[in-house]
Amino acid sequence: MPFIHIQSNLSLNEAEKNNCLRTLSAAVAELLEKKEDVVMTAWTMSKMTMGGTDSPTALVELRAIRLPEEQLETLSKELTERLNLATSIITDRIFINFIDVAPEKWASNGKTFA
Repeated sequence: MPFIHIQSNLSLNEAEKNNCLRTLSAAVAELLEKKEDVVMTAWTMSKMTMGGTDSPTALVELRAIRLPEEQLETLSKELTERLNLATSIITDRIFINFIDVAPEKWASNGKTFA
């Protein structure tokens, strides 16, 4: 189950957040070749600065089991571009962490994926 979490200081209304989360959910499903019904998303509004300014910025975390190393560049480019289009946060203020989670450390429905 891929999980994408956006933490940002950009104030969006609920419709804008939903649009952004749906856009990124679809992108992750497509790029990781997963069914979208297993992708989880979250948006957290937070006080943030980058480079000494509080201009809009975002930290994105993508967690997944067996995150393919060879796709990280493509994921980085696509997620950055799609987040920029959905929010207008400039691309050099969007940072992404990719976290590959071991199957035995991820559970659903009371069972791990190992």
